[in-house]
Amino acid sequence: MFSKILVPVDGSTEAIEAVKFARKIAEKFSSAVTLIHIIQHAAYIDSDAHSMVSSIIKSLDERGNQVLAQALEFYQDYEGRVATCIEHGHPGVKITEISKEQNYSLIVMGRRGMSDIGKLLIGSVSNYVLHYADCPTLIIRGHK
Repeated sequence: MFSKILVPVDGSTEAIEAVKFARKIAEKFSSAVTLIHIIQHAAYIDSDAHSMVSSIIKSLDERGNQVLAQALEFYQDYEGRVATCIEHGHPGVKITEISKEQNYSLIVMGRRGMSDIGKLLIGSVSNYVLHYADCPTLIIRGHK
């Protein structure tokens, strides 16, 4: 039923809860799991700032690898296939594009991410994915 599960992670506690929940589903259905971290950055870059921006992007990639490594710890003894991926772009758009292009059967993600706008009932990325994903999407709420 859920042969491929996409799990967006950003280091937030709700994303980690989604990672744990996705593992339970993956074990039940022997699913392949992909943990993905999306780095959003400005589309317009001044040519004079290019070297500085390259340094910032490298730093963001390193942070993304740390976030993925933290999430991957929850799959250490998982017998199924687990992959990690870093992408650049608008998180909601990238998640929905990748889920469609690679035929994911389920997206499991946290309700809100690392944003300080955490008082909203549902985050803008999870809201976007709920509305535009072609596959079922499970939104996980973190513990209070």
